[in-house]
Amino acid sequence: MIDEKRLVSFINLRKVSPLMNWDDIKVGEEYHIPPLVYNKRMDFIVKEKTDNLIKIIKRQKGEDYQQTMFRTDITARFIVKKWNLNGSIT
Repeated sequence: MIDEKRLVSFINLRKVSPLMNWDDIKVGEEYHIPPLVYNKRMDFIVKEKTDNLIKIIKRQKGEDYQQTMFRTDITARFIVKKWNLNGSIT
């Protein structure tokens, strides 16, 4: 059974403008995506980038996990640069 409330929330995320310009995403840098309707919070490093996708490495339970994220993915709208504030990474 489809959770209609979650589906509506997910569809509404398509209306959100990207938080970061795709062209500003750089290979070798670390980024963050907040928790969304179906996804958990995620930090990752960009290993490869094209005009339409990025290949990323994220740590999950102490292991590296590779994933491809497309520019058109809803989650890609929420990518932000991970910052080091006051000596701690956030």
